[in-house]
Amino acid sequence: MRKENTYVNHEGYYDPTAGKAIENAERMPTKIYEIYKALSHVASLHGLEIIGLRDKYSGKEWRK
Repeated sequence: MRKENTYVNHEGYYDPTAGKAIENAERMPTKIYEIYKALSHVASLHGLEIIGLRDKYSGKEWRK
């Protein structure tokens, strides 16, 4: 049985390997997520919200 969020390639075939790779590429890395949680906690103490992070060197952005 297929789940609704499975990846189907351009020919219409189920492709779990590519689907998992795409899902993991979009996911925030663990060390970045730990930093995000800490910043978010401190910001919430002051009534603020962190909505994203950007790496100065690579330019990669993660939105939460």
